[in-house]
Amino acid sequence: MVMPPKGWKPEGFIENSPAATKGTQNYTVLEMLRTPQFYLIFLTFTVSAGAGLMSIGLMKLYPMEALQTNGYGVLEASAIAGTAMAVFFSLANGVGRIVWGTLSDIIGRRKSVAAMTITQAVILFSFTSMAGNEYLLYFGAMLIGFNFGGNFALFPTLTADVFGNDLIGQNYPFVFLSYGVGGVAGPLLGGVLGDMGNFPLAFSICGFACLAGAACIMLVKKPDHDEALRPASVHGFMHQMHLDHFENIVEYAKHPDHFKRVAKSREGQDPVTGSSHD
Repeated sequence: MVMPPKGWKPEGFIENSPAATKGTQNYTVLEMLRTPQFYLIFLTFTVSAGAGLMSIGLMKLYPMEALQTNGYGVLEASAIAGTAMAVFFSLANGVGRIVWGTLSDIIGRRKSVAAMTITQAVILFSFTSMAGNEYLLYFGAMLIGFNFGGNFALFPTLTADVFGNDLIGQNYPFVFLSYGVGGVAGPLLGGVLGDMGNFPLAFSICGFACLAGAACIMLVKKPDHDEALRPASVHGFMHQMHLDHFENIVEYAKHPDHFKRVAKSREGQDPVTGSSHD
């Protein structure tokens, strides 16, 4: 059996999956690090992972407190909270990886990550009112685990789509460092606020962080490989973010006289050929 050459596609094949912001360029690690897209993805993964890991740390402590406040005994509250974590969160974590990965092939990676982080934010904001009820606790734990599992399906494929498939083994470890950052920041936040007796604030902060992550991921556009070959600059940042028009506005505000002279010099020229009518 002979394998087809790289890039071969059957005659008449049309690639119609919206998952692909796939380009033909493959970025080295250094080139990737020169793009704002990397840092937006890194930040989104950090807050999404941090929210999930904070929830894991508090998934038994906070519900136990909330359940006891609502009249459950210590042993009963411990059993319910343990079930929420060990069964509902864990099973949904695995299912979420499959579902979010499949969904991203249909609607695209960016939209999937945005939907996942927004949904996670809504659940985190609501969790404080769910934790004291057995069945709402199971439901909340399931949804948090479901969204948390999506991280492990979406971010590797998003990295490949944005920075190319050929060097994904070198590039993705740098993106995955964000999981470590979130793994420190999220549980630390939960622990500090938990010791202060303010569990709800920890969930609220992570909820707002997830909303910020959704905004960041929607700013991710296809990067310009040629720009990534150059040293970092403000112009390069604006170009990579597809904000060239905004840069022109800033330049006009800084140097209005220059733009007036250019506009005046063009007066009387043919708008198509640029030649003078004189």
